[in-house]
Amino acid sequence: MDANGETASLKKRKREPKDEPSPLKRHRSKSKSKSQANGSPSKEMKSLVQSTVSISHPADDDMELSGTLTTRNELAQVPSAAWKVSNPMGGRMLDIDPIFSPDEQYLIITYNTSIQVYSTVDSLLVRRIALPLATSEPGANLSAVHIVASALSKTSPDHVWVASTDGRIRHINWTSGAGVDAPFTIETKKLLDMVVESAEFGDTTKDVLIVLQKLTGSTAQIVAYDDKALSAREGKLLHTCDEAPRLVRSAANGKLIVAAAKATLHIGLLKKRKATNSLDDLEYRFYSFNAPDLVACMDIRATTRTTKKGAIELGQVDLVIGGARGAIYLYNDVVSKLPSDGFNSSKSGSIQPRKSHWHRQAVHSVKWSADGNYLISGGYEAVLVLWQLDTNKLDFLPHLSATIENIVVSPGGSSYAIHFDDNSAMVLSTEEMKPTTYVSGIQSLVLSDQPSKEAMVRRVWKAPDEISTPLVTAVNPLNSSQILLCVGNGQQATLGGAELSTPQLQVFDISSCQGVAKHAIARTNPTDANITSQGAPIVEPRATKLAFSQDGKWLASVDEWQPPERDTEAFVTGSKTADQVCHERREIYLKFWKVGSEASSLELVTRVNEAHHTNQPETIFDLVSDPTSPRFATIGNDGLVRFWTSKLRRRDGLATTGHDGQQLRMWSCSRVVPLPTSVKQDSSIQPGVKRCRSGALAFSEDGSILFAAFGEPSEATIVAIDTETGSFRDVVYGMFRGEVRGIRSLGSCLIMLSEDLAVYDIVSDELLYSFSLKETSKSAKNLTQLAVNYESRSFALAAPIPNTNQDKMKKGMKSELVVFSLGDQEPKLVQTFPQLITSVLSAVSSAGYIIVDSAAQIWSVTEGAEQAPLLQPLANLGISEGVGAEMEVEHMENVLEDGEASDEEMQDVDMDGDMEEDYDTHPAVVAPQRLAEIFNVAPAFAMPPIEDIFYQVAGLFSAKPVQP
Repeated sequence: MDANGETASLKKRKREPKDEPSPLKRHRSKSKSKSQANGSPSKEMKSLVQSTVSISHPADDDMELSGTLTTRNELAQVPSAAWKVSNPMGGRMLDIDPIFSPDEQYLIITYNTSIQVYSTVDSLLVRRIALPLATSEPGANLSAVHIVASALSKTSPDHVWVASTDGRIRHINWTSGAGVDAPFTIETKKLLDMVVESAEFGDTTKDVLIVLQKLTGSTAQIVAYDDKALSAREGKLLHTCDEAPRLVRSAANGKLIVAAAKATLHIGLLKKRKATNSLDDLEYRFYSFNAPDLVACMDIRATTRTTKKGAIELGQVDLVIGGARGAIYLYNDVVSKLPSDGFNSSKSGSIQPRKSHWHRQAVHSVKWSADGNYLISGGYEAVLVLWQLDTNKLDFLPHLSATIENIVVSPGGSSYAIHFDDNSAMVLSTEEMKPTTYVSGIQSLVLSDQPSKEAMVRRVWKAPDEISTPLVTAVNPLNSSQILLCVGNGQQATLGGAELSTPQLQVFDISSCQGVAKHAIARTNPTDANITSQGAPIVEPRATKLAFSQDGKWLASVDEWQPPERDTEAFVTGSKTADQVCHERREIYLKFWKVGSEASSLELVTRVNEAHHTNQPETIFDLVSDPTSPRFATIGNDGLVRFWTSKLRRRDGLATTGHDGQQLRMWSCSRVVPLPTSVKQDSSIQPGVKRCRSGALAFSEDGSILFAAFGEPSEATIVAIDTETGSFRDVVYGMFRGEVRGIRSLGSCLIMLSEDLAVYDIVSDELLYSFSLKETSKSAKNLTQLAVNYESRSFALAAPIPNTNQDKMKKGMKSELVVFSLGDQEPKLVQTFPQLITSVLSAVSSAGYIIVDSAAQIWSVTEGAEQAPLLQPLANLGISEGVGAEMEVEHMENVLEDGEASDEEMQDVDMDGDMEEDYDTHPAVVAPQRLAEIFNVAPAFAMPPIEDIFYQVAGLFSAKPVQP
């Protein structure tokens, strides 16, 4: 190796200017212009050679194509027989109160695209009722309509009312799923909230829906609907609010309505009438008064009394509201304090409430206990607070998993259902305060269209308003139904700093659609003191890389942390800036974990501090595992590739053993390979200023070669490293435009992702084809991802689609997924998703991909029209129907016992015997490969229904032999 770190083979691979590229090779210019020296490619580098397509995403979401392949319309209609996109699974639990069934045996939770019913006995998913809010047809733009309210029917406990933002209201039977495809549609700009009450119209009792509808940007209306009004799409207008409210609640069978608009409360009382025969007879008198704080949540406790004439009147009404600044305000007997001469839209001044204060930030939920002696509240502190009203005594249930979003008291008052902002929910017994039910979904970061209750008040810190980094994920090699995700301690904790914090590792099981475990892989803050004295949240580390060993027994992770700039002011001296001080004080750890059975436990074996460093800690760009042996490799900003292997842990020359008698192992760096760096200096960069670099790694399929891409923008090189000797086998230049975003190896080809997507044959030294991605923001570039599937010999590219509407750039971006076959430059699938794709995973032992989006939903992309989707939870397979299974059990109990049979059944048996005699018997001989074609079509969790498998196997054994 010479002074420049180049071996003889490296020099041999350099091209001379006189060399002429082949028709399928990337053009190389004879001399480099000034623009090339500054890092921008020349005209030849930008141009695409024969059979090359340029994909870009214009503002109207159309796709521009240059070249000889196809037009935009043809690309949108790519034949989808070979590739299918499933419907979304999982999703995000919305900020909507969970619903108890009347017998408290089931808990109904509202997700962004579905209603899911769980058993409170065993926490299992009984039924998932998907709502057709989005379509997954190839080439279609998926809609992002979401649910805003759900409530149990007052007249039919087997039904729930579900309202979505587009004005569609569904009456769904949650025990069977009926009613999903027959929604009512009301005409409104946006549906904001909804509650359900019952009213007597003559001799019949009907559900009355009290709907909060957006009228203009600053006004809203409260409208009542019954079944007839929903069919006619015209309800009864009850009240118009000048300030657009966000909450509406009701009590006492609709005799009282309360709406909250910022710091104003609107209370509506039903006027007394002799008889109510229709919806038009409902009239309310509304009173408005100011609240002491912005209203974040509220609850009503109302009683009724019977007059001497038998009429039911409204009794005492107690109202409690939770403020955006942490206080709770209690209005005792609020109706008696309203002016007697009130009229619609009147301002009644202010009514002085009773104030209690414990929460440091917004009160996310507050509820009355069943007996009215307690208040239950929760918020950002992850503490359940019980307020005893008579004695002013407080009881606490601390150290819960995340911020409390919703609290619901069961109908009998024996349980509390709590929804957390980490996409989980639990049921607590009120007697012992112990969990009896726990449900957990994907706990990745989700930026909802609805602002958080914390955003109602301006804070001293500003949370990130966009997802700028991909979700760090991995698939368990030993269990293809488990994926591991690096997540935070809830949404509020994840958004606590300038960068997202993800110190937790969640193990999510796709087959049951539930999180099964959670591990801390970085330093966490488990105490209640999660806020500094200045009111800023304490920042936790974030995991940046994750990789399993090929045998699934080891897991490697990388996590980073740096102090926020607000905490480094004392260290800023001279020419140093706050950003430089934060960069110097970074903590970067490479950790190796021993994986327990089913990833239920992780044991930290080795922690390497600053695995890559110079005079300061250097960023680890990539972490990959060897596909043939338990070995890892990393590449850092120091320009080094390090190989990591395990060895026996020794003490005084003797191997150490653990409690179970097994020998302990430790991980260390077994080889260091310096990469060649560019000696070119850019005239626009001042001397001494560190230039930005990027890098990526990829093992070949047989593990003999490690491909390392490293360098400055548009100057990165690809080095093929022999994994046995560490020598350079090949070096390729000029394959990246801009920063290196990813590199994958598939057969003899390298798939390289930068501002271009290029497929390069490393053996024949040919650029097969390339695509030029349209330039986007820096945060959008980071979300461009690449995945390779070895079973289908394909690769998938996910990239965000730019949006010209600046108001929607933060939360309105979409993503597009393009799937290519290695031997064909035409896309096999082009699909637009309604949310940002945060992770693309290759399914283990299956020809497909797993997609995770920014709405905590999982999608499967599978090859083959006959194959079942990769994602098919047990609840959708009909294995456990829960509520509906009772009818089947009763039917089975009616079967005749003690061997008795009716005459009709005996006749059926005789006929079956006669039919068997008509067929020739023959020994069944089935080749093993025929059975393998049935059972090896997909992983266990993605197999077709058991009934289909039975018929396929039965068909093999029952087929008659071919006559000679």
